[in-house]
Amino acid sequence: MALHMNKIVFVISLSFFLISSEANTISHVSYISSTPDVSPVASPVIPTETADVAAGNSNGVSVKNLVGSLMVSSITKTEDFVNKVVEKRLAQIVDAYKKDCLETCKEVYEDAVDAMKETLEDVNEGNYYKANVDVSTMSSNMETCNECVNAIYGQDPEFTKFDNWAHAIIEDALTRITSVSS
Repeated sequence: MALHMNKIVFVISLSFFLISSEANTISHVSYISSTPDVSPVASPVIPTETADVAAGNSNGVSVKNLVGSLMVSSITKTEDFVNKVVEKRLAQIVDAYKKDCLETCKEVYEDAVDAMKETLEDVNEGNYYKANVDVSTMSSNMETCNECVNAIYGQDPEFTKFDNWAHAIIEDALTRITSVSS
């Protein structure tokens, strides 16, 4: 509950900052969601350059804060998805192929959460190269589940929605990380 409230306060604070900022142009969208149903909700984020100028920070500090926020919310949403969707389906499945697929998804999502935690550590240490590798690992882990689900279930709406959200988060994080690591 406290983490959920922190995310809401963060989004509200960011909104007030955007409204009061002189540079009100929005060029990036972050997919941090405070909705409980695991669906992505776009939240406007000021461009990195504007954030740096407004806050007087270097590009790395801004990226560290933004990627950190992405990873924290992604950890929560991924764990929620595992608990609310994957575990629920595992409890109802009798078919061995579907069960194997969902167990694979559970495992790779847990690995993705570990990669998110490692990304947080790497970004906090300023090791953007390793953070890039960890985010790429997260993408590979999630793709493994996507392939399995598509083979077993076809276009499953819950998994498709989560996969689309995850890919947007990964793309956003990679863009921000590579902006300081290249």
